[in-house]
Amino acid sequence: MSEINSRGIRNPKLRRIFQESGSLETYIICEIGINHNGSLEKALALIDAANEAGVDAVKFQKRTLNQIYTNGVLDDSNSAEWSFDYLIPLLKECELSEQDYRIISDYCRERSLDLIITPFDQASADFVATLDIAAIKIASADMTNLDLVRHCAALCQPLLISTGMWTHDDISTCVESFRKMNMTFALFHTQSTYPAPFESINLHFIDELKKMAPVVGYSGHERGTFIPVAAVAMGCRIIEKHITFDRSDKGPDHKASMLPVEWKEMVENIRLLEKALNSGKVVSQAEIQNREVFAKSAVALSNLKKGHILLPKDVEFKAPGKGIFPHEIEKYYGMVLKKDITCGVYIAKADFEQELLLSDWKSFSFSKQWGVKCRFHDFDEYTVLNTPVIEFHCSQSDLDVPFSGSSKTSGLIVHAPEIFDRELVDICSLDDDKVVRSLEILQRSIDKTLEIAVGFPTCRPKLVVHLGGMFLDCQSKVDTHELTTRAIWNFRKLKYSPEQIEILPENLPPRPWYLGGEWHQHGFMKAEDMVLFCKKLGLGMVYDVCHALLYCNQYQIDLIEYTRLVLPYVRHMHISDAAGISGEGLQIGEGELDFDSFLEAITPAVFSWVPEIWSGHHHHGAGMYKALISLESYGKGL
Repeated sequence: MSEINSRGIRNPKLRRIFQESGSLETYIICEIGINHNGSLEKALALIDAANEAGVDAVKFQKRTLNQIYTNGVLDDSNSAEWSFDYLIPLLKECELSEQDYRIISDYCRERSLDLIITPFDQASADFVATLDIAAIKIASADMTNLDLVRHCAALCQPLLISTGMWTHDDISTCVESFRKMNMTFALFHTQSTYPAPFESINLHFIDELKKMAPVVGYSGHERGTFIPVAAVAMGCRIIEKHITFDRSDKGPDHKASMLPVEWKEMVENIRLLEKALNSGKVVSQAEIQNREVFAKSAVALSNLKKGHILLPKDVEFKAPGKGIFPHEIEKYYGMVLKKDITCGVYIAKADFEQELLLSDWKSFSFSKQWGVKCRFHDFDEYTVLNTPVIEFHCSQSDLDVPFSGSSKTSGLIVHAPEIFDRELVDICSLDDDKVVRSLEILQRSIDKTLEIAVGFPTCRPKLVVHLGGMFLDCQSKVDTHELTTRAIWNFRKLKYSPEQIEILPENLPPRPWYLGGEWHQHGFMKAEDMVLFCKKLGLGMVYDVCHALLYCNQYQIDLIEYTRLVLPYVRHMHISDAAGISGEGLQIGEGELDFDSFLEAITPAVFSWVPEIWSGHHHHGAGMYKALISLESYGKGL
C-alpha cells in the first residue's frame, strides 16, 4: 500500500482521517443524492435535517446526461432495457441547475457543513470543482472509469471511491492504476442494490480493502442503522448513507434511505462507539470505587506492630478492596511493616513505606483560606493541621451520628449527602415525591450543620449541596433553564436563615459517577444556569474546577471564560485536575488543566478552597498533601 498523501485536503477532520492512522474519528457523510426530487427547497430542508443529526458532510450527485447516455437512449428511453424507461425521465426531472448548486454550496458553508458531490462525467466534474467542495465521490459504476477518475484527481483531493458491483480482482486492478496516478483516495465497501439484503453485504471484505487503500469507508444501502456502526467497529473511517423524508417517495434511492430520526440515532451511536474504541485498558474512577466495595484485599488477622515481618499467617482476604490484592500479596511476604496495623484493618502498600503523619506536614502559606476534606470519624487526626477551613463530606448516615468535634481556628464547611435511600438528591425532578424527599435530606443537612457549627465559632458555616438535574440515560433535548427554574422554586421551600448558614450549590460534571456507574448530568453545569440560580436566591456557589473543565471539554467551551462568568458568585472552591469528559479528581499536573492560566484568572476573587483529589484522604491525606505542595509551587491565585 502506498504512503498516504494528504495534499489538497482542506477540511481538518478529513485531513486527520488520512494522516493519523491511530485516530478514532469517523467522518460521516449524509447522501442526499437525488432524493430532493429536483426541488431546491427540499434539498435545503434535507441539508438542515442532516445538519441537525450532527453529520460532517452532505453529498449530492451531478450529471450531464448527454455525456453519460447515448442519444438513442435519451431520445427514446424505452428503446433500451426496460429499466431505462423508468430511470432516464427520473434523472432528467431530478437534475438541479448550476445556480441551485451554488446556493447549496453557500448554504452548507454557512452551516459549517462539508459539501461533497459525485460527478458522473467530466463536464460535471469541471463544474463541481468550481464549488466549495471538500472531496469528490466516485460512484461504484465509475470505479473502472479511469479517465474520469484521473480527471477528477486533477481537480480535487481526495477522491472517495465506491467499489460496489466489482470483484476483488477488478478492485485490485483499479487500485494499481490509482497508485500510479499518485492521488489521495479512499475505498468504500458498498453493496450496490437498493435496499441491499443483509446476507449480501459481506462486511469482512472491509479487511481486504484495508490492504489496498490508506483509508476505508462504508457506503450503505441496507435498511436500518446498525450496519454502519458495525463497519466503524471494523475500521471504516468514513461512513455514508442516504437520507429521505419519505421512503415511499418516487426515485431509486428513497427506499434504501434513512429518515432524519434514524440519522440522529446512527450518528449518536457512531460517536458513542468512537469513545468505546479507545485502545488499551484504563480503569475508571467508578471502577476503582466499585473495586473498593466488592473486591477483596489483605486484612490483618491480629494486631501487627511496626517492624513486624509480614507472613502468610498474618492475613486473610476480605472486602474492602483498598489494600493489597491476592495476586499481589506474595511480593509483600517477608517485608517489614513501617507502621502499626490494627486487627481487621486492610493492609496497604503504603504500610511498607515511610509513614508521613499529618503532624509531619510542612506549613503552607496560601493567601486565601485553604483547608482539607475529611469525614466525621477521622476529624481528630486532622485537627493537628489547624487549617483555616475544614470540609466534612457527609453520607446520609452521618446526619444521625453524634459529632462533638470542635476547632477554634477552622471555619466549618459541610458537604451534604448526594445520595439518600439509594437515590440521588434531585430538586429538579418532575417526580414530586422525589423532590419532597430530596428537600427533607437537604433540610436535615442544614439542621446538622447548624448543630455542629457551635464547635466552629470562627465564621458562618457553609453547606455544599448537589441539587440534581442528572439522568441515568442520555437525553437528546433537555431545557436546562427549565431545570434551573424548577430547582429555584423548590429550593425556596427550605427553612433556614442566611445570617446563620451559607448554602452553596456546586457546579457538576457532564458524566458524574453515582451509585457505581455513569450518569448524564444536565442541571447545574452551564455557567448561565449557575448564575441564574445564585442571582434569584441571593446565593454564592461552590466552584469545582475539575467539574467545570470536564463540562467545557464536552461542549468545546473555554474554561477561563466559563470561570470569569461564575467567579463573582464563587465562595468556596474544590480544586483538582481533570481529563476528557469523565476523568475527574486527578492529581494536580496529571490532567489537562492549565493551572497557570486558571490561577491567574481567579486571583482577584475571595473564597475558601480545598484540594479534592480522588482518594486523597487515604494514608493520612497523602494525596491532599501532594496536591497542596504542587499548588503552592505556582505561587499565585490561592
